[in-house]
Amino acid sequence: MGAASLPRRLWWDAFVLWHVRKERHLPFRPLEEILAWQGRRVRAMVEHAYRHVPFYCVEMRRLGLRPADFRTAADLARLPVVDSRLLADNPEDFRAGDFASRPGLEIESSGTSGRSKRLRYDARALFLALVHGHRQRIVYSAFTGRLFGYREVDLMRTGGVSTQIRRFYEAHSWIPSRIDLKRGTVPPGDASFPDTVATLNELRPDVIISYGSYVGAFLREVVRAGAKLHHPRLVVYGADEMAEADRRLIEAELHIPVISIYQAAEALRIGFQCELRRGFHLSLDAVAVRVVDERGAEVRPGGTGHLVISNLTNRATVLLNYRLGDVVTVGREACPCGRTLPTIEGIRGRADDLLRLGDGRMMHGSVALEPLRAAPGVQQVQIVQRGADRFLLRAVPRPAASPTQNTAALVAAFRARVGQGVMVDVEWVDAIQPGPNGKVSAVISEILRPGEDA
Repeated sequence: MGAASLPRRLWWDAFVLWHVRKERHLPFRPLEEILAWQGRRVRAMVEHAYRHVPFYCVEMRRLGLRPADFRTAADLARLPVVDSRLLADNPEDFRAGDFASRPGLEIESSGTSGRSKRLRYDARALFLALVHGHRQRIVYSAFTGRLFGYREVDLMRTGGVSTQIRRFYEAHSWIPSRIDLKRGTVPPGDASFPDTVATLNELRPDVIISYGSYVGAFLREVVRAGAKLHHPRLVVYGADEMAEADRRLIEAELHIPVISIYQAAEALRIGFQCELRRGFHLSLDAVAVRVVDERGAEVRPGGTGHLVISNLTNRATVLLNYRLGDVVTVGREACPCGRTLPTIEGIRGRADDLLRLGDGRMMHGSVALEPLRAAPGVQQVQIVQRGADRFLLRAVPRPAASPTQNTAALVAAFRARVGQGVMVDVEWVDAIQPGPNGKVSAVISEILRPGEDA
């Protein structure tokens, strides 16, 4: 990905500034106005998919549907439901051929099911995501006291989606240093607990952003050990869940407010918590959302079901009526903050277990999975921790791959990340079975977490 010319960078800067001017007020606009805006994007995206995206070209014709049949987001339910397996197996079917050579970014999801997906985003969709991030930054400013220029540390893996997109922004736009964030990255699990504390004390962040499970466990250990840690003004988590007990502990003992964001590689910014933190406001101008039960029927406010989304901005990899895999609860009432964007009250099914290693490190599952997905002959993998230094890798081989020839490479990749002294067994399977929530867990821990009883 080469850097853009200065005139092109300035063009994208102007694009962002033009669109960001409405971000402070848009979430408070009348819902009918936001839905009308959403409807225009639905119609444009369906027209694009019908003409340029193989999957929707075929399926809409098979079902006798034409773009004129889609007027609002509710009409998207007429399309077939797409799931992550279909996308992972057939990524080219969801790509618009006319966007293959246009400026954009190929991203790889973190593979929380143990199987990564590759998606292409066009440049306009990426910069619209940057614009939509401003509504989150406005919320942060209520805690930090600053909209720009504060210090942020990401306790995230360096090859994650957020890092890939950040590098794209740096190569294709110009951000004055006085308004850009002062950023640092500390991969979760690369260093010991004392070293991570020391690094954070050196960086002195105003905001820490991390995986919910990791930052919850890390700050729990800070309290337990009585460690002296520079206290940020705000902790933000996403990607997976934080235990409610950890959130209460962080706010009560460390006096650090905790908020969450709702994002996914398939749609980037889906929702955000406001200052009241009573649920996730859904960015309906960028994504259409349905919550359905096991029969596919829409659930009522207060009901719980499966989240189905449609990305209304990305024209490179087009995903309409896509079952994300999360189980959510629909908000019961309008948020007292005054934002009209509807809410979901809770998200379930996003938690992967942490690895707790014999040398005292805590490692998030996505960090351990990264080298395994690149191992030869591996289509999908699941990590099962059976002891501090004992693991089982369940792996699905790629078609025509030889498991016996690839076992050693898989073990070597895992040991290179978690430690050479660990015991590793490999079990090659035809499929990895989902758990009770219907999702495949990429990481399963069979050892007790700190504070748990046998």
